[in-house]
Amino acid sequence: MSGEQVSAIIPSRDGQVDALRQSLSAQTRPPDEIVVVAGVSPNGRARNEGVARSHGDILLFIDDDALPGDAELVARVVAPLLAGDERLITGAAKLIPPDSSRFQRWVAREVPRIEHTVVAQPLESNPDPPHYRTELTTTCAAIRREHFEALGGFNPTLRRGVDTEFFVRARRAGFRLLLVPHAWTWHPAPPNLRALWRKHFLYGVGHAQELAADPARARGLQRRPLLYLLFRTAILLPNVFVPFSYNDPRWRLGFRPLKALTSYAAALGFVWQSLRQGRQV
Repeated sequence: MSGEQVSAIIPSRDGQVDALRQSLSAQTRPPDEIVVVAGVSPNGRARNEGVARSHGDILLFIDDDALPGDAELVARVVAPLLAGDERLITGAAKLIPPDSSRFQRWVAREVPRIEHTVVAQPLESNPDPPHYRTELTTTCAAIRREHFEALGGFNPTLRRGVDTEFFVRARRAGFRLLLVPHAWTWHPAPPNLRALWRKHFLYGVGHAQELAADPARARGLQRRPLLYLLFRTAILLPNVFVPFSYNDPRWRLGFRPLKALTSYAAALGFVWQSLRQGRQV
């Protein structure tokens, strides 16, 4: 399928993407067009608008605060899509930049999904039940335009969890999700505790929005928000020393205060949004 074009879609709060634009233009296989959508939120709405303004056969989504890990990123991420028309979504790993602060390195050590390890072989990572985990994120992911449009695009209402909701929907439609080898972006961790807390609180808000539309994904006490909050409050301190990860479901010994705090922030966001939704019904 030679001659197909690649459109890079960049949602941005303020439109300041000069470093990313320059890095994409310097790729061995640069995008044929770069569409920046500034000042539109949530991210799902911004990405959908970018797709509507673009023309490429392959859609490459990349966040405005990410940078390609090397000059081969675009070529590697889009290569499986250019090779055929199977139902496939590809993505890159992500690492925090080498000049990250001590706090950001601490966050990356403790908090899941801040970093995704670069793989040496293609890794199929499908969000299947019961945990719906995947190593792909929309920090950098690609899909064929016709497949994106057939799926109906991103959910334009979710404040967070846009990638998870889209990937689960795509998986149910028969898509495979592939983490591409030797491909990564540099993506910063939150710079301070306030930003980290806010990020995960909003993750919880987005997760509650997802479950309102897809109740089958709720687990355990998530169906009873107040009991869920009591449970998460009760285990907050034990979680510092015996952290539990929904991303890798098991308890383990270890001192992980940031992991416990972010998990609790997400629980608070989830309960807050769940109660709001209940009052609106």
